[in-house]
Amino acid sequence: MNALQIKTFLWKNGLTITGMAKEIAPAIGWTFDTTRNGLTQLFYHGKYNADLAKLVRDKYGIKVDRPERPQTVSEAVRRAA
Repeated sequence: MNALQIKTFLWKNGLTITGMAKEIAPAIGWTFDTTRNGLTQLFYHGKYNADLAKLVRDKYGIKVDRPERPQTVSEAVRRAA
């Protein structure tokens, strides 16, 4: 999924990055703030973390596209549209 598809998926399923971070922080062994930041970076800025991406795919069914390079949110949305 690209950034726009992820945003739509979260909205349709009533999920938030904060809620997801609270649930998966203990599983990945990170603090809540680190997990929330990691999810934001993974979903919207293209900073790929394989462990976090696998956990999100297994728990929520969100398969994150791995970008060629990190990008800004506006770039991601522009490319997705």
